[in-house]
Amino acid sequence: MKQPWFLPLLICTIGALQACDEKKEVANAEQSPAESGPPAGAEPAAFAQHEKHFDLWEHAHLAEIDHQGLYIELGTPARHKFTFGEWRSGWGKEGATSADRFNYAVGDSSRIYFFSEKAEPLTLRMRMKPVGTQVVTPYMNNQALPAVKLTGTDFKDYDVAVAADKVVAGENRLMFRFGGTVEQDGEARAAAVASVRVIKGTPAAGTFAPPHFAELRAEQSVGGTQRRALAVRSPTTLTYYLDIPKDAKLGFGVGIAGQKGAPTGKGATARVTVTPEGGTSKELLRAELKTTWRDEVLDLKAFAGKLCRVELAIEGDVGSGRAAWSTPMILLPKKELPKLPKTAKNVIVVLIDTQRARSLKAFNPGAREQTPAIDAIAKEGAVLEATQAPENWTKPSTASVLTGLYPATHGAKTDGALLSSGAILMGESFKAAGFKTAGYIANGYVSDKFGFDQGWDKYTNYIREKKSTHAESVFKDAGDWIEKNKDTRFFAYIHTIDPHVPYDPPDEFLSLYAKGEYSGQIAPRKTAEQLENAKRSPPKITLTDADKQRLKDLYSGLVSYHDHYLGLFVQRMKKLGLWEDTIFVITADHGEEMNEHNSWGHGHTVYQDLLWIPYVVRFPGVVPAGTRIKQATSSQSIFATVTEAAGVPAPNTLEAPSLLSWLRGGAQNPMPVAFSDFLDDRRVIRSGRWKFILRGLNMTFFDLQTDPTEQKELDRNKYPIAARYTTIMLGQFLGARDRRVWLKGEQGQGTKLEKQNATIDETLREQLKAIGYAGDEPAKDTN
Repeated sequence: MKQPWFLPLLICTIGALQACDEKKEVANAEQSPAESGPPAGAEPAAFAQHEKHFDLWEHAHLAEIDHQGLYIELGTPARHKFTFGEWRSGWGKEGATSADRFNYAVGDSSRIYFFSEKAEPLTLRMRMKPVGTQVVTPYMNNQALPAVKLTGTDFKDYDVAVAADKVVAGENRLMFRFGGTVEQDGEARAAAVASVRVIKGTPAAGTFAPPHFAELRAEQSVGGTQRRALAVRSPTTLTYYLDIPKDAKLGFGVGIAGQKGAPTGKGATARVTVTPEGGTSKELLRAELKTTWRDEVLDLKAFAGKLCRVELAIEGDVGSGRAAWSTPMILLPKKELPKLPKTAKNVIVVLIDTQRARSLKAFNPGAREQTPAIDAIAKEGAVLEATQAPENWTKPSTASVLTGLYPATHGAKTDGALLSSGAILMGESFKAAGFKTAGYIANGYVSDKFGFDQGWDKYTNYIREKKSTHAESVFKDAGDWIEKNKDTRFFAYIHTIDPHVPYDPPDEFLSLYAKGEYSGQIAPRKTAEQLENAKRSPPKITLTDADKQRLKDLYSGLVSYHDHYLGLFVQRMKKLGLWEDTIFVITADHGEEMNEHNSWGHGHTVYQDLLWIPYVVRFPGVVPAGTRIKQATSSQSIFATVTEAAGVPAPNTLEAPSLLSWLRGGAQNPMPVAFSDFLDDRRVIRSGRWKFILRGLNMTFFDLQTDPTEQKELDRNKYPIAARYTTIMLGQFLGARDRRVWLKGEQGQGTKLEKQNATIDETLREQLKAIGYAGDEPAKDTN
């Protein structure tokens, strides 16, 4: 049944109302006395000359706290960076008592990951209480430590000594192995763990006041001026791992709070040190603390474009007060972007199924493929050089583009998964705003059968309707529809599939690459089946060097064939007078492996050949021609970007922000990272040149700058800052309750969609086989 015309508008209206409520919930969840905001003029005067880029006070949960040892506090937002956001690390629900916040250790083992600068003797002080067991055996880097007997029913501190030979310089893996569990509240609980303190050597005698996260952020008065501050006892080092943008500065005030006149202590020092990945540490400040604010704006230009460890350290005796770091933040030169000169009248998004970024000159100057149409569009717009696909196959990745949701949120991750009707698709937002909307889609997974027929005035799935999927047909049909609707505002989503198997380009395009005669076993219409057989273990067919080259030639021919008809489509838009008033986006759902790792196709690994995709935005008069974004981005941001460009309200559900300001020359995202999934098996983060893959308990790390095809796995401990930064960001993301604000600390609940499965009948199965799908869930590889 065709949905009523007003339904999308109603959905967006309800979404906007929910947005207000949800934003209030998030704000209330994070509200503390300090968060009502500092008094007017309480920030350092020098801040007024700069733009606030990243507030370290607001993101205090990202800081590692070392106060007489590294303090790892469970049950708080600060835990995610040590537990990978509880993803497969053995941690369950949070709990709280009057004195402790904690997480339940669930199952037979739980894990914590922390950094140590040296391989040196340590003491682990574990604050636990028994639930399902009274015995816990710690393991440090897979080496057993003495077992601990938990006594009583309340939290107690238990110390375990760790010899230097069990500690590594770099990331250490602490595992707790438990003797048993009990079922409580749907979990198999072994113990409750409030904190783990990692102490160098032997703990000092005397009392210890834990640096609780809840006490870190506060309003502090120094010299009669009250400010938001991070309040710490001495000695304490707060360590942040940050991506430093160009022209950045570190601004803050520092002083002794709670005292008047001369300090009551014997003298304390504030120290700021920055260490870039692969470089040497540089001390930017060492100053005596006083009972008045010392305001600083420190230049970070030497660290621009690098991942850095930033340490805010207090040493010495502060007396009866506390040291306070007021409003610490990364600042940028103040730059007022002019008002958006125009809004896009029309929006066209072209998603090229299976298009590798590596096979386009705009992304890889050494690419052999001839793509003059894409080259020209890229020169006239912005090229986002390091864009990651949300997943490595069509359905989940396309669902993220069309909903702006991460795969873990929309749930359309498996072969039979149905995209929930509760998800708001891009077309629905444009339709609610009065646009004519059309989807021309040549992949059977992006079909009505799987919930993608939402929000379209005109919807065509070429597989389901048994039409030609060739670019010539798809672009012609889309162009015909646009011509009929050229006098109204329109949104067109065009999903082509030509670089996908079966590889069968017309001879005129194959001849651009295939030189000489070929008499091998590769048959263009059978390439889907042949590639499946070639990548099996053991392989059912063995490919010769000539066969491998033939496959690459066929793929390249299809890339050029598609580009030819894309070019004709663009010419048609120009003749219709639509080209200059339209925001035009080119992307892909995923790439294709061409034997870079002894395999072919997609849907089986998370190497860059599958995850690195094109992302080009042309919006004349708004996005400057020749713009190039080198930091990591995601195609998931397209929804927010094109709706902003068109002046259309975006739904509150979007989990990836608009990049329009950045594309216009504004500041980069504070933490420019991109995340990818593969089913429930792997989680990936990319930050610039660095890529980290988490697969269960296994970790893989690559430097894409020196090794773009990922041939050499790196020892993470040799790149401690990049490794720790990606661990913290991935942990924070995996632990987020609300992925819209994944970088924040305390969060409300984000979007929840009902999980459903579609039935793949024999007709659909045959239709999917026709374009190279076996109709089964994408295979899991052993790489």
